[in-house]
Amino acid sequence: MPFGANEARYLERDAKLVPLCAAAQWNDDLHHAVHALADEPQERTALACLLVSPHIPKLFMGEEFAASTPFLFFCDFGPELAQAVTEGRRREFARFASFSDAQARARIPDPGSAETFAASKLRWSEREQPTHHRRLELTRTLLALRHRHIAPRLRGALGGARLEIVNGVLRVEWQLGDGAREAAGGNLALAPGAVHAQIQPADA
Repeated sequence: MPFGANEARYLERDAKLVPLCAAAQWNDDLHHAVHALADEPQERTALACLLVSPHIPKLFMGEEFAASTPFLFFCDFGPELAQAVTEGRRREFARFASFSDAQARARIPDPGSAETFAASKLRWSEREQPTHHRRLELTRTLLALRHRHIAPRLRGALGGARLEIVNGVLRVEWQLGDGAREAAGGNLALAPGAVHAQIQPADA
């Protein structure tokens, strides 16, 4: 998911254009981490597709170990501005069917509440639990592969990709900075499978 120009563009003095930032989830309108909205195999597939892509990966707090804590929107403003933010977000969410009535919108966590902030704090001890530890090891493995095989080819790469999704199967192709082409694919359907990534050198 490409971000806006101000947030997404990674500027480097000696590069012409480099890939945009990408993420497997969005931080503003989600009240729960993506693992609360998708099955674990689908989430692993999305994480792998993100980390083997040439785009700069943006991982939200705790995403690297599938934290169980929600990623709520919170802020620390004075009373008048805090109230305006709370009311503004509830008006914003009114466009979603699940928040079409005032009672549902009243359940949206108050951004200015200390409880909203506390609920979003990570439980670092989760990293030692089997499920969360396996996710952390997967993230480390994918980042190591990225560092070894993809990062050295990024200088001068252009943002953008050829993408298609057919019957839940994602396939993406990018041209890297050294002229090589990377193709990656993963099954995001109800029974996700392995993610495959291949780099074809420019002279191949």
